[in-house]
Order: sequence, then C-alpha cells, then structure tokens
Amino acid sequence: MKRWGALLLAGLGLALIQQQLLQRRPPRLQRLEPEAPGSALAALGLRFSRPMDGASLRQQLELVPDLPHELLGEGTRWRLQLTGTQAIEGPVELRLGGQDQRGQTLAASHWRWEPRPALVASRPEGSHEQLLHWKEDSGWQVLNRFPGEVHDLLPLGDGSGVALVSARDPLEKRVWRLPLSPQLQAGTPQELEREPVVFASLSTNNPGDLLVQRSTLEQRQASVKLWSAGGQRRELAISAGGPIRLVPQGGLAVVPERDGLVLQSLPPLPPRRDVLPGLRDLSSFCPQAGRALLVRHWPDYRRSLELLEPGKAPQQLWIGNEALVASACAGAADRIWILLLSGIRTPLLELVELNRNGETLLRQPLTGYELDPGSSMHYDPSRRALLLLLRPLRLELEPLRLPQAYLLKVDDLSLKGIPGAVGHVGWLPSRQLEQLR
Repeated sequence: MKRWGALLLAGLGLALIQQQLLQRRPPRLQRLEPEAPGSALAALGLRFSRPMDGASLRQQLELVPDLPHELLGEGTRWRLQLTGTQAIEGPVELRLGGQDQRGQTLAASHWRWEPRPALVASRPEGSHEQLLHWKEDSGWQVLNRFPGEVHDLLPLGDGSGVALVSARDPLEKRVWRLPLSPQLQAGTPQELEREPVVFASLSTNNPGDLLVQRSTLEQRQASVKLWSAGGQRRELAISAGGPIRLVPQGGLAVVPERDGLVLQSLPPLPPRRDVLPGLRDLSSFCPQAGRALLVRHWPDYRRSLELLEPGKAPQQLWIGNEALVASACAGAADRIWILLLSGIRTPLLELVELNRNGETLLRQPLTGYELDPGSSMHYDPSRRALLLLLRPLRLELEPLRLPQAYLLKVDDLSLKGIPGAVGHVGWLPSRQLEQLR
C-alpha cells in the first residue's frame, strides 16, 4: 500500500510540474489564413494557443502600407479586417505581436499577404484551351491546357484550385478539378467523372466544396454529386428544375423547383427545406451571410430585382421591362449593381447602381459593348471593381469574336480592359500568405 501511495503522489507531482511548465509557456500563433471578406475589403483569421489580450495585440499590430483595419475577436480566435473606401493597390506586410491574458509575450512575426484575388481565365489555342491567370507586370500566364473547348470555368471558393468543364464533342463533356498552390503553381488535373456527360453545371462555396450536376444520354434527369474540400464524394438525392447553387457560407444549397426556390440543408446537417414560392431565379449572393439577390418574372413579362435577407420577405428594389442580365452587391447589400439590356435593333447595355432601399444612385450606359451571353458580373471588394466579360457591339453580318475581360471601378466608373481575348473569367480567392524572416 505504501508503494502504491508513493507512486500516486509521484504521478500527481509530475502532473503539477507539467501543468506549471505549460502555464509558463509563451503563447503561440497556431493559425493565420485568409478568410472570406464579408463586409470588409479583405480578412485574415488568427488563432492563438492561449487567450490573448486584445489591447496588446492591437498596439503591436503593424500594416505596411498603413491601411484602415479592425481587429475583432476574443480569447484565442481573432479576425483582422481591412476596411475603408480605398482600393488595395498591392501586397501588404503584416507584423504581429502582443501578450496573452497572463502577461506572457507572443513571439513577434512578420508576414507578406496578398489580399487581392487572382484573375483566372480560359482561352482557345488550336484544338486545346489554355487555363490562364493574369499578372499585372507580365500579362497572361499559362497554368495548364485542356483538350477541346472549355464550356464552364469556376474558381473554387477556398482558392485551392479551379473546376471546369471541357469537351471535344458537345455530347461528351468532361469535368475537371485542377489544384493550385497559394503561389498559383498548377498540380495534376483530376477528372471527376469516369465517363463523359452531356450536361454539367458547377457550384462552389467559401469552404471549397464543389457541387456537380451532370447527366448522360441514358439519364432522364441530372444527378448531383458533392465533392468536399477534402476530396470526399457524396451522391445527393436532389431533383432540381435548374442549376443548383451552393450558399457561400456552406451547409446549404439553393434548389430551383417548379413551385419556387428551395433553401435545402446538405449532409451532415439534419434535413431541412424552406420554400420561397413564385417564379424566381437566384441572381447572385451578397458577401454578408444570408443575403441574396433574386430576379422575379411577372406575367406581363416585366422583371424585378428582390433583396432576400434572413427572417424577412423579399424586398423589391427594381422593376422594369428591360432584361436584367447580371447583378452583384457589396457587403450586406450596401451597394447593388445590375446590368440591364434594352433595345432590339441597337441593343443598349446599362449599369445601374441601387442602394438597399431600391433608390437609383446612378445609371451608366456601356455604349458600344455587349455582355458575353451567359456570363456573370463579379465584384472584388479589395479592388473595388466589377469584373465583366464584354465584346464590342457587332453588326448583324460581323463574325462573333471572343470577348475580353474588363474591370469597372465602382467609385469613378472607369472601364479598363485586360489585354487579350478570353472565353471565361473569374476571381480566385487569394491564399498568398508567407512568413518573412
């Protein structure tokens, strides 16, 4: 018994010593990685090994250049947000330091962060199509080549790569996922379907999940697969009347059905369906969680734009006879942009800015241009610019040319073309973050 008692006391003593040693260990930065910006221009998530003192973190935080920012959070989890109304012009250097709540000092660290997303595109080249990314100092850079024509291009929401649909034959489409490093080095393309398909539609969310709707000649309706960011595959028993869109924050999908739009949970969440009746299409999501823009179709052939917010009925922001071909918004729908198309013999493309009350702030004609059919309008808050795929307005007998990517600055409405024709474009969220010595 004495021996057992001595062993027990020794064990307790060792545990106390280990506890004291752990208490004396300085705090560590366990995670630093880019996050979805939400209502900010860009954001980083930070996680520490111990609860930190917010005042010391803010005091020792240094940004070069000195951009407006906020450091939010408590305990071990924090979020650095770049704010303000000025576009980010380039990479940011970040210095971190501070103390935990016991007064222990965090080892200082120095980082280089590129908060702006990368511009990726596809471009035909003979019997293949190139996948490209744009560098301001050297132009378009080739990431990889795919056989045939690219029919769809989708940057993954976590910035880990792109998904695309290519085909040599319209009835034999192939679905690919190409991994990309944070420095945009291409990995080995992964073909996601064993057999070619005749139809494929793609959607992604901020965590990097990929939803693939596809069908073969033998199928009466499209089947649905969900590829997680980690690569796991799951078949989903979803029947949809159109393209399914993953909700950016994850865990949910917007499913078009005959009687309206359905907000449906995804595994492993418990099954849940919320129905919004009416003839509506999802136009775009807003960066702030739970907000989306819908296009409603009326019996007299008018269209209206609606803002959908949590716990509220859809709010009508605009109604008219023009074709509403694209939309985008900033923050929690603080600024909303729509592209309207009117006219028959001489089509007119117009950019309209609305506020969240539906008041028109500006109406700017994009004279001499037309939007590439089927393309969207994408807003980058870090550049404060809209990404458009445009081509010069053509006469009836002129051949159809490839479009060109344009950046439209939302603060001064300047339109800048990215040199070179492309077929598809999109923003790839940046993961470029490296520690400096």
